[in-house]
Amino acid sequence: MNKITNLTLHLFSVNVVILYFIWSVINSIYDFSHLTFLQWKGAQNKTEVYSSRRSTTVTYAYEKEGVRISREYPGLFEGINTWLWNIDKKKNKENISFYIRDKDYIKIKNKTIKYRKDIFGNNLKEKESVPFFGLRKINSKSNKIILFCDIWKYNFSIISSLIIILFPYILIFLLKKIFKKNIKISDNIELQKKIGGFIIIYFIIFFFNLII
Repeated sequence: MNKITNLTLHLFSVNVVILYFIWSVINSIYDFSHLTFLQWKGAQNKTEVYSSRRSTTVTYAYEKEGVRISREYPGLFEGINTWLWNIDKKKNKENISFYIRDKDYIKIKNKTIKYRKDIFGNNLKEKESVPFFGLRKINSKSNKIILFCDIWKYNFSIISSLIIILFPYILIFLLKKIFKKNIKISDNIELQKKIGGFIIIYFIIFFFNLII
């Protein structure tokens, strides 16, 4: 423990986030090159809004012939993409076009989509949802750049990345308050600047993910 400093923890969390970001981009490139374009007439709007004192979550969902597509967004940060849908989000039925991943399309065709489970692991009556990308009115397609950003927004969880960035602060607090142990404070100015620069870049990525 004596060899571990506050900057060691911060550097570790920064490196994990960098690897996570790289993974999300590579995964998005793969998904972008393996998409299926679909068009649904008369899709049923199954949108749900969950509100609590701390936050609001909107799950936009559409269903047709037992297949459900959905995306989940923080209530205040749905992003530009949802504005570009150009559909009435409150309408019970809508004609829509969208993309899904090839692997999800294969599950739909083979009818192998699994049922959702409760907290005890039991199957519910409702099947799992398939994530959609580039949702638009029927006979319309999303711009390719915006479509890629939409896929990346799905693959890069800002909540998970934020937890990783804040992990050193949480760990140092717990060690000090609960276990009565102190982490050595490093005076490496050069490393502090390097970590600070990475954190600034992270928050730029963070807010970009929120607004797209």
